[in-house]
Amino acid sequence: MADEPDGTGSARSGTLASEIFWEPHASPRSVWPLVAAYPVLILAVYRRSRPLLVGVLVSVVTNLLVVSPPETDDAWATRVVLGERVWLERVLTSSPRDLGLIGVGAAVHLYAVRAAVRRQPVRTAVGTAASMALMFLFFGRMVRLYEEHASAVPGGGLPGSETRSADLVESSE
Repeated sequence: MADEPDGTGSARSGTLASEIFWEPHASPRSVWPLVAAYPVLILAVYRRSRPLLVGVLVSVVTNLLVVSPPETDDAWATRVVLGERVWLERVLTSSPRDLGLIGVGAAVHLYAVRAAVRRQPVRTAVGTAASMALMFLFFGRMVRLYEEHASAVPGGGLPGSETRSADLVESSE
C-alpha cells in the first residue's frame, strides 16, 4: 500500500484524502444524500437562501464524517465512486466520448447555476434536471470503468465478492 500520492493528484488508500473522503464516500449512504443535495444546492442559489446553502454544505461535510466505508462493492453507488477512483488513478484517461459527456455536463451545470442566479424558474428546473440526467450517465460510465478494472484484478471484485473497495482500487497501483 502506498501512503503517498503518485504525483497525479489521485487519492490512494492509506492517505488522509482516502480515509476522509474516498472511503466513506464509496458508501451508498454517502452517495445518495450527496446526489440529493445537488438540487437543494441549486434551490439555495435560486432562493438566495444562506441558511439553506449553509445547511446543504454542512450536511455534505457531516455526511463524509459519519458514514462508514462499505465492506463490499455490491452497491451500484459504491461502484460509481470506485470507478471515479480508477478514472483518477489513470490520470483522467478518457475517450473523446467521455470527455464530451463531461464537457456537456459542465456546460449544463453552469447553465443551471446561471438560471438559478437569474431566478429563471423554468430554465433552472430544466438545467437542474438535465444536469442530474448527465450525472447519471457519467455514473453509468464510471460503473463500467470500475467493472472493467475489477475483472482484470486477480480475485475479481465484481458485485458479490467479499473484497473491500479500498483494496480493489489499491490493486491498480
